[in-house]
Amino acid sequence: MTGALAVGYGVAELPVPAGTELGGYADRPGPSTGVLDELQIAALSIRSHGGRFVWVVADLPCVNTDLAAAVRAAVRTQVPDVPAEAVWVSATHTHAGPETGCTPGGGDTPTAWLNAVPSAAARAAAAAVATEVPGTLQLRRLRLAGVGGQRSGARPRRTVPVELISVHRGAQRPAGVLVVLPVHPTVLAAENRLVSADLAGATRRAIGAHPAFAGAFATVVTGAAGDVSTRTHRRSQTPAECDRLGSVAADAAAAAMLRPPELVVAAGRLRTASTTVRLDPRPPAAPPLGELAAALAAAERRGDPVGTRTAYTALQAARLADGAARREERPRAVECAVGAMALGPLRLLAMGAEPYLALAGAAAPAVLVGYTNGYLGYLPTHDAYRRPTYEVLRTPVARGGAERALAAGLALLALAR
Repeated sequence: MTGALAVGYGVAELPVPAGTELGGYADRPGPSTGVLDELQIAALSIRSHGGRFVWVVADLPCVNTDLAAAVRAAVRTQVPDVPAEAVWVSATHTHAGPETGCTPGGGDTPTAWLNAVPSAAARAAAAAVATEVPGTLQLRRLRLAGVGGQRSGARPRRTVPVELISVHRGAQRPAGVLVVLPVHPTVLAAENRLVSADLAGATRRAIGAHPAFAGAFATVVTGAAGDVSTRTHRRSQTPAECDRLGSVAADAAAAAMLRPPELVVAAGRLRTASTTVRLDPRPPAAPPLGELAAALAAAERRGDPVGTRTAYTALQAARLADGAARREERPRAVECAVGAMALGPLRLLAMGAEPYLALAGAAAPAVLVGYTNGYLGYLPTHDAYRRPTYEVLRTPVARGGAERALAAGLALLALAR
Protein backbone atom coordinates (compact mmCIF):
# COMPACT_ATOMS: atom_id res chain seq x y z
CA MET A 1 0.00 0.00 0.00
CA THR A 2 1.55 3.30 -1.07
CA GLY A 3 1.62 6.53 0.89
CA ALA A 4 -0.18 8.64 -1.73
CA LEU A 5 -3.72 9.77 -1.05
CA ALA A 6 -6.23 7.71 -3.06
CA VAL A 7 -10.01 7.95 -3.13
CA GLY A 8 -12.68 5.58 -4.45
CA TYR A 9 -16.46 5.53 -4.60
CA GLY A 10 -19.05 2.79 -4.93
CA VAL A 11 -22.82 2.56 -4.70
CA ALA A 12 -25.44 -0.18 -4.36
CA GLU A 13 -29.21 0.03 -4.57
CA LEU A 14 -31.37 -0.81 -1.55
CA PRO A 15 -34.67 -2.26 -2.83
CA VAL A 16 -37.74 -1.62 -0.65
CA PRO A 17 -40.79 -3.75 -1.52
CA ALA A 18 -44.33 -2.40 -1.42
CA GLY A 19 -45.97 -2.99 1.94
CA THR A 20 -42.85 -2.03 3.91
CA GLU A 21 -43.35 -0.07 7.12
CA LEU A 22 -41.81 3.38 6.66
CA GLY A 23 -40.00 5.34 9.36
CA GLY A 24 -39.74 9.00 10.24
CA TYR A 25 -43.36 9.95 11.03
CA ALA A 26 -45.47 8.69 13.90
CA ASP A 27 -48.72 9.53 12.10
CA ARG A 28 -48.10 7.89 8.71
CA PRO A 29 -51.38 6.37 7.46
CA GLY A 30 -49.96 3.04 6.30
CA PRO A 31 -47.07 1.09 4.76
CA SER A 32 -45.33 1.89 1.49
CA THR A 33 -47.30 1.60 -1.74
CA GLY A 34 -44.43 1.95 -4.21
CA VAL A 35 -41.16 3.72 -5.00
CA LEU A 36 -40.71 7.36 -5.95
CA ASP A 37 -36.93 7.16 -6.22
CA GLU A 38 -34.64 4.24 -5.44
CA LEU A 39 -32.74 4.24 -2.16
CA GLN A 40 -29.02 3.72 -2.26
CA ILE A 41 -26.07 2.86 -0.09
CA ALA A 42 -22.89 4.66 -1.05
CA ALA A 43 -19.32 4.12 0.12
CA LEU A 44 -16.42 6.54 -0.01
CA SER A 45 -12.98 5.02 0.60
CA ILE A 46 -9.89 7.06 1.42
CA ARG A 47 -6.39 5.59 1.63
CA SER A 48 -3.33 7.50 2.78
CA HIS A 49 0.04 6.57 4.32
CA GLY A 50 -0.96 3.02 5.16
CA GLY A 51 -4.35 3.89 6.64
CA ARG A 52 -7.80 3.48 5.18
CA PHE A 53 -11.19 5.01 5.98
CA VAL A 54 -14.52 3.79 4.56
CA TRP A 55 -17.59 5.97 4.91
CA VAL A 56 -20.90 4.22 4.23
CA VAL A 57 -23.92 6.50 3.67
CA ALA A 58 -27.34 4.83 3.59
CA ASP A 59 -30.75 6.23 2.66
CA LEU A 60 -32.32 5.22 5.98
CA PRO A 61 -34.11 7.10 8.77
CA CYS A 62 -31.42 6.02 11.24
CA VAL A 63 -28.61 3.57 11.89
CA ASN A 64 -28.76 1.88 15.28
CA THR A 65 -25.65 0.47 16.92
CA ASP A 66 -26.57 -3.11 15.99
CA LEU A 67 -26.84 -2.18 12.32
CA ALA A 68 -23.62 -0.15 12.43
CA ALA A 69 -21.78 -3.16 13.87
CA ALA A 70 -23.24 -5.48 11.22
CA VAL A 71 -22.24 -3.10 8.43
CA ARG A 72 -18.70 -2.80 9.78
CA ALA A 73 -18.35 -6.57 9.90
CA ALA A 74 -19.68 -6.97 6.36
CA VAL A 75 -17.44 -4.22 4.97
CA ARG A 76 -14.38 -5.74 6.60
CA THR A 77 -15.03 -9.07 4.84
CA GLN A 78 -14.44 -7.17 1.60
CA VAL A 79 -11.87 -4.66 2.90
CA PRO A 80 -9.96 -6.57 5.60
CA ASP A 81 -7.26 -3.93 6.09
CA VAL A 82 -9.69 -1.28 7.38
CA PRO A 83 -10.05 -1.14 11.20
CA ALA A 84 -13.57 -1.34 12.60
CA GLU A 85 -13.40 2.20 14.02
CA ALA A 86 -12.42 3.48 10.55
CA VAL A 87 -15.74 2.33 9.06
CA TRP A 88 -18.41 4.97 9.55
CA VAL A 89 -22.07 4.21 8.87
CA SER A 90 -24.31 7.24 8.34
CA ALA A 91 -28.03 7.56 7.67
CA THR A 92 -29.30 10.36 5.46
CA HIS A 93 -32.32 10.41 7.82
CA THR A 94 -34.86 10.29 5.02
CA HIS A 95 -38.38 10.07 6.43
CA ALA A 96 -39.51 8.02 3.43
CA GLY A 97 -37.27 5.01 3.99
CA PRO A 98 -37.88 1.72 5.81
CA GLU A 99 -38.43 1.81 9.56
CA THR A 100 -35.14 0.78 11.14
CA GLY A 101 -35.93 1.15 14.85
CA CYS A 102 -35.61 4.90 15.31
CA THR A 103 -36.69 5.36 18.91
CA PRO A 104 -35.20 7.73 21.51
CA GLY A 105 -32.25 5.96 23.03
CA GLY A 106 -31.96 3.62 20.05
CA GLY A 107 -33.75 0.40 19.21
CA ASP A 108 -33.35 -2.94 17.53
CA THR A 109 -33.06 -2.98 13.75
CA PRO A 110 -35.64 -5.24 12.05
CA THR A 111 -34.05 -8.46 10.83
CA ALA A 112 -34.76 -7.80 7.16
CA TRP A 113 -32.70 -4.60 7.20
CA LEU A 114 -30.08 -6.07 9.51
CA ASN A 115 -29.39 -8.47 6.62
CA ALA A 116 -30.02 -6.34 3.52
CA VAL A 117 -28.15 -3.18 4.50
CA PRO A 118 -24.80 -4.81 5.41
CA SER A 119 -24.88 -6.86 2.22
CA ALA A 120 -25.41 -3.76 0.07
CA ALA A 121 -22.82 -1.81 2.06
CA ALA A 122 -20.22 -4.53 1.49
CA ARG A 123 -20.84 -4.37 -2.27
CA ALA A 124 -20.54 -0.59 -2.27
CA ALA A 125 -17.34 -0.66 -0.20
CA ALA A 126 -15.74 -3.29 -2.45
CA ALA A 127 -16.55 -1.15 -5.48
CA ALA A 128 -15.11 1.94 -3.80
CA VAL A 129 -11.81 0.26 -2.98
CA ALA A 130 -11.60 -1.23 -6.48
CA THR A 131 -11.90 2.25 -8.01
CA GLU A 132 -9.39 4.02 -5.76
CA VAL A 133 -7.07 6.31 -7.71
CA PRO A 134 -4.62 8.99 -6.56
CA GLY A 135 -6.17 12.37 -5.96
CA THR A 136 -6.68 15.26 -3.57
CA LEU A 137 -9.48 16.40 -1.29
CA GLN A 138 -10.68 19.98 -1.10
CA LEU A 139 -12.91 21.54 1.57
CA ARG A 140 -15.19 24.51 0.94
CA ARG A 141 -17.80 26.09 3.15
CA LEU A 142 -20.88 28.02 2.11
CA ARG A 143 -23.98 29.57 3.61
CA LEU A 144 -27.05 27.99 2.00
CA ALA A 145 -30.21 30.11 1.73
CA GLY A 146 -33.67 29.08 0.67
CA VAL A 147 -33.56 25.40 1.63
CA GLY A 148 -33.38 24.89 5.39
CA GLY A 149 -33.75 26.86 8.58
CA GLN A 150 -34.05 26.26 12.30
CA ARG A 151 -37.55 25.25 13.32
CA SER A 152 -37.26 26.36 16.94
CA GLY A 153 -35.32 28.70 19.20
CA ALA A 154 -35.47 32.33 20.25
CA ARG A 155 -33.95 33.60 16.99
CA PRO A 156 -34.16 30.77 14.46
CA ARG A 157 -31.79 31.06 11.53
CA ARG A 158 -33.15 30.80 7.99
CA THR A 159 -29.85 29.80 6.41
CA VAL A 160 -27.54 26.88 7.15
CA PRO A 161 -23.78 26.28 6.88
CA VAL A 162 -22.83 23.59 4.36
CA GLU A 163 -19.49 21.87 3.80
CA LEU A 164 -18.35 20.49 0.45
CA ILE A 165 -15.60 17.89 0.36
CA SER A 166 -14.66 17.46 -3.29
CA VAL A 167 -12.42 14.81 -4.85
CA HIS A 168 -9.98 15.85 -7.58
CA ARG A 169 -7.94 13.60 -9.82
CA GLY A 170 -5.78 16.07 -11.69
CA ALA A 171 -8.48 17.86 -13.68
CA GLN A 172 -9.94 21.13 -12.47
CA ARG A 173 -13.48 19.75 -12.47
CA PRO A 174 -14.21 17.55 -9.43
CA ALA A 175 -14.44 13.80 -9.81
CA GLY A 176 -16.87 13.66 -6.91
CA VAL A 177 -18.34 15.68 -4.09
CA LEU A 178 -19.60 14.88 -0.62
CA VAL A 179 -22.08 17.44 0.71
CA VAL A 180 -22.59 17.81 4.45
CA LEU A 181 -26.12 19.24 4.53
CA PRO A 182 -27.53 20.07 8.00
CA VAL A 183 -31.20 19.91 7.00
CA HIS A 184 -33.85 17.33 7.87
CA PRO A 185 -34.82 15.61 4.59
CA THR A 186 -38.53 16.07 5.30
CA VAL A 187 -39.95 17.73 2.22
CA LEU A 188 -42.41 14.87 1.67
CA ALA A 189 -45.18 14.73 4.26
CA ALA A 190 -46.35 11.97 6.57
CA GLU A 191 -49.14 11.25 4.08
CA ASN A 192 -46.56 10.19 1.50
CA ARG A 193 -46.29 6.40 1.22
CA LEU A 194 -43.79 6.23 -1.64
CA VAL A 195 -40.21 5.26 -0.86
CA SER A 196 -37.81 8.15 -1.43
CA ALA A 197 -34.46 9.56 -0.37
CA ASP A 198 -36.28 12.92 -0.16
CA LEU A 199 -34.02 16.00 -0.07
CA ALA A 200 -30.77 14.02 0.04
CA GLY A 201 -31.70 12.14 -3.12
CA ALA A 202 -32.94 15.28 -4.88
CA THR A 203 -29.70 17.09 -4.08
CA ARG A 204 -27.62 14.17 -5.36
CA ARG A 205 -29.57 14.11 -8.61
CA ALA A 206 -29.34 17.87 -9.08
CA ILE A 207 -25.58 17.85 -8.52
CA GLY A 208 -25.17 14.98 -10.96
CA ALA A 209 -27.10 16.92 -13.61
CA HIS A 210 -25.30 20.23 -13.02
CA PRO A 211 -22.68 21.24 -15.64
CA ALA A 212 -20.21 22.14 -12.89
CA PHE A 213 -20.22 18.52 -11.69
CA ALA A 214 -20.54 16.68 -15.01
CA GLY A 215 -19.41 13.08 -14.58
CA ALA A 216 -18.83 13.44 -10.84
CA PHE A 217 -20.32 11.24 -8.16
CA ALA A 218 -22.36 12.93 -5.42
CA THR A 219 -23.14 11.86 -1.87
CA VAL A 220 -25.14 13.81 0.70
CA VAL A 221 -24.49 13.34 4.42
CA THR A 222 -26.82 14.90 6.96
CA GLY A 223 -25.02 17.26 9.33
CA ALA A 224 -26.19 18.88 12.56
CA ALA A 225 -29.85 18.90 11.55
CA GLY A 226 -31.52 18.22 14.90
CA ASP A 227 -33.38 21.54 14.87
CA VAL A 228 -33.25 22.27 11.13
CA SER A 229 -35.78 21.41 8.42
CA THR A 230 -37.20 22.74 5.16
CA ARG A 231 -40.34 23.93 6.95
CA THR A 232 -39.69 27.68 6.60
CA HIS A 233 -38.80 27.50 2.88
CA ARG A 234 -40.78 24.75 1.22
CA ARG A 235 -43.76 25.83 -0.87
CA SER A 236 -45.44 22.44 -0.82
CA GLN A 237 -44.66 18.86 0.17
CA THR A 238 -44.53 17.31 -3.28
CA PRO A 239 -41.85 15.49 -5.32
CA ALA A 240 -41.57 18.60 -7.52
CA GLU A 241 -40.81 20.77 -4.50
CA CYS A 242 -38.22 18.25 -3.36
CA ASP A 243 -36.52 18.57 -6.75
CA ARG A 244 -36.69 22.37 -6.60
CA LEU A 245 -34.96 22.52 -3.22
CA GLY A 246 -32.35 20.02 -4.38
CA SER A 247 -31.60 22.26 -7.37
CA VAL A 248 -31.19 25.29 -5.09
CA ALA A 249 -28.63 23.33 -3.05
CA ALA A 250 -26.82 22.15 -6.20
CA ASP A 251 -26.62 25.67 -7.62
CA ALA A 252 -25.13 26.93 -4.35
CA ALA A 253 -22.60 24.10 -4.36
CA ALA A 254 -21.60 24.92 -7.94
CA ALA A 255 -21.12 28.58 -7.05
CA ALA A 256 -18.94 27.60 -4.10
CA MET A 257 -16.69 25.54 -6.38
CA LEU A 258 -15.70 28.75 -8.17
CA ARG A 259 -14.02 29.99 -5.01
CA PRO A 260 -10.61 28.82 -3.74
CA PRO A 261 -10.83 25.93 -1.26
CA GLU A 262 -10.23 26.47 2.43
CA LEU A 263 -8.25 23.22 2.67
CA VAL A 264 -6.44 21.02 0.19
CA VAL A 265 -5.33 17.55 1.31
CA ALA A 266 -2.86 15.77 -0.98
CA ALA A 267 -1.34 13.42 1.59
CA GLY A 268 -1.08 12.88 5.31
CA ARG A 269 -1.46 10.41 8.10
CA LEU A 270 -4.99 9.08 8.40
CA ARG A 271 -6.13 8.58 11.98
CA THR A 272 -9.46 7.53 13.46
CA ALA A 273 -10.78 7.19 16.99
CA SER A 274 -14.14 6.37 18.54
CA THR A 275 -15.88 6.16 21.89
CA THR A 276 -19.29 5.79 23.48
CA VAL A 277 -20.33 8.59 25.81
CA ARG A 278 -22.79 7.78 28.59
CA LEU A 279 -25.08 10.74 29.25
CA ASP A 280 -27.52 11.57 32.02
CA PRO A 281 -31.13 10.62 31.24
CA ARG A 282 -33.72 13.35 30.98
CA PRO A 283 -35.65 13.44 34.25
CA PRO A 284 -39.35 12.58 33.96
CA ALA A 285 -41.72 15.54 33.92
CA ALA A 286 -45.36 16.05 33.05
CA PRO A 287 -45.51 17.60 29.55
CA PRO A 288 -47.54 20.84 29.25
CA LEU A 289 -50.34 19.36 27.15
CA GLY A 290 -52.80 22.20 27.79
CA GLU A 291 -50.30 24.92 26.96
CA LEU A 292 -49.27 23.20 23.73
CA ALA A 293 -52.87 22.54 22.66
CA ALA A 294 -53.63 26.25 23.15
CA ALA A 295 -50.58 27.21 21.08
CA LEU A 296 -51.74 24.96 18.25
CA ALA A 297 -55.23 26.44 18.29
CA ALA A 298 -53.78 29.98 18.21
CA ALA A 299 -51.55 29.17 15.23
CA GLU A 300 -54.50 27.67 13.36
CA ARG A 301 -56.58 30.81 14.01
CA ARG A 302 -53.76 32.98 12.64
CA GLY A 303 -53.61 30.92 9.48
CA ASP A 304 -49.89 30.37 10.02
CA PRO A 305 -48.88 27.09 8.31
CA VAL A 306 -45.32 27.05 9.67
CA GLY A 307 -46.44 27.90 13.19
CA THR A 308 -49.24 25.34 12.96
CA ARG A 309 -46.84 22.57 11.97
CA THR A 310 -44.41 23.54 14.73
CA ALA A 311 -47.16 23.59 17.35
CA TYR A 312 -48.66 20.35 16.05
CA THR A 313 -45.38 18.42 16.32
CA ALA A 314 -44.73 19.81 19.81
CA LEU A 315 -48.16 18.64 20.97
CA GLN A 316 -47.57 15.28 19.27
CA ALA A 317 -44.29 14.88 21.15
CA ALA A 318 -45.94 15.81 24.43
CA ARG A 319 -48.61 13.17 23.93
CA LEU A 320 -45.98 10.56 23.12
CA ALA A 321 -43.98 11.56 26.18
CA ASP A 322 -47.07 11.48 28.36
CA GLY A 323 -47.97 8.01 27.12
CA ALA A 324 -44.45 6.73 27.72
CA ALA A 325 -44.45 8.21 31.23
CA ARG A 326 -47.77 6.55 32.03
CA ARG A 327 -46.34 3.22 30.86
CA GLU A 328 -43.14 3.98 32.79
CA GLU A 329 -41.07 3.50 29.64
CA ARG A 330 -37.44 4.56 29.70
CA PRO A 331 -34.76 4.35 27.04
CA ARG A 332 -32.65 1.24 27.53
CA ALA A 333 -29.46 3.33 27.53
CA VAL A 334 -28.53 6.96 27.17
CA GLU A 335 -25.34 6.62 25.20
CA CYS A 336 -23.97 8.49 22.22
CA ALA A 337 -21.54 7.02 19.72
CA VAL A 338 -18.83 9.53 18.82
CA GLY A 339 -16.17 9.18 16.14
CA ALA A 340 -13.28 11.28 14.85
CA MET A 341 -11.19 11.22 11.69
CA ALA A 342 -8.10 13.30 10.94
CA LEU A 343 -6.31 13.46 7.60
CA GLY A 344 -3.76 16.24 7.34
CA PRO A 345 -5.66 19.46 8.12
CA LEU A 346 -9.06 17.84 7.50
CA ARG A 347 -11.03 16.96 10.63
CA LEU A 348 -14.33 15.07 10.74
CA LEU A 349 -16.45 14.52 13.84
CA ALA A 350 -19.43 12.13 13.91
CA MET A 351 -22.27 11.74 16.42
CA GLY A 352 -24.78 8.91 16.65
CA ALA A 353 -27.59 11.35 17.36
CA GLU A 354 -29.46 14.34 15.96
CA PRO A 355 -27.21 17.22 17.05
CA TYR A 356 -28.48 20.79 17.04
CA LEU A 357 -27.07 23.23 14.48
CA ALA A 358 -25.23 25.29 17.10
CA LEU A 359 -23.01 22.30 17.84
CA ALA A 360 -21.61 22.48 14.31
CA GLY A 361 -20.31 25.97 15.02
CA ALA A 362 -18.87 24.83 18.33
CA ALA A 363 -17.08 21.95 16.58
CA ALA A 364 -15.43 24.17 13.95
CA PRO A 365 -13.06 23.95 12.21
CA ALA A 366 -13.95 20.25 12.29
CA VAL A 367 -16.86 19.14 10.10
CA LEU A 368 -19.68 17.76 12.24
CA VAL A 369 -22.05 15.07 10.95
CA GLY A 370 -24.93 13.38 12.75
CA TYR A 371 -26.88 10.13 12.38
CA THR A 372 -23.66 8.11 12.32
CA ASN A 373 -22.72 4.79 13.98
CA GLY A 374 -25.75 4.82 16.27
CA TYR A 375 -28.98 6.60 17.08
CA LEU A 376 -29.59 8.25 20.44
CA GLY A 377 -32.22 10.75 19.33
CA TYR A 378 -32.19 14.53 19.57
CA LEU A 379 -29.23 16.34 21.15
CA PRO A 380 -30.58 19.81 22.04
CA THR A 381 -28.18 22.46 23.27
CA HIS A 382 -28.35 23.59 26.89
CA ASP A 383 -30.49 26.67 26.23
CA ALA A 384 -33.00 24.77 24.07
CA TYR A 385 -34.49 23.09 27.15
CA ARG A 386 -36.18 26.37 28.09
CA ARG A 387 -38.93 25.71 25.51
CA PRO A 388 -41.20 22.66 25.19
CA THR A 389 -40.40 21.98 21.53
CA TYR A 390 -40.82 18.64 19.78
CA GLU A 391 -37.11 17.91 19.97
CA VAL A 392 -36.77 18.76 23.66
CA LEU A 393 -39.85 16.72 24.57
CA ARG A 394 -38.55 13.72 22.61
CA THR A 395 -34.91 13.67 23.67
CA PRO A 396 -33.87 11.04 26.24
CA VAL A 397 -30.92 13.24 27.28
CA ALA A 398 -30.74 15.64 30.22
CA ARG A 399 -29.71 19.25 29.75
CA GLY A 400 -25.98 19.57 29.09
CA GLY A 401 -25.67 16.19 27.39
CA ALA A 402 -25.01 17.64 23.95
CA GLU A 403 -22.12 19.69 25.23
CA ARG A 404 -20.63 16.65 26.98
CA ALA A 405 -20.86 14.57 23.81
CA LEU A 406 -19.23 17.33 21.78
CA ALA A 407 -16.41 17.70 24.31
CA ALA A 408 -15.75 13.97 24.06
CA GLY A 409 -15.59 14.25 20.27
CA LEU A 410 -13.17 17.16 20.37
CA ALA A 411 -10.97 15.18 22.76
CA LEU A 412 -10.96 12.32 20.24
CA LEU A 413 -9.88 14.68 17.49
CA ALA A 414 -6.93 15.73 19.61
CA LEU A 415 -5.94 12.08 19.99
CA ALA A 416 -6.41 11.39 16.28
CA ARG A 417 -3.86 13.99 15.17
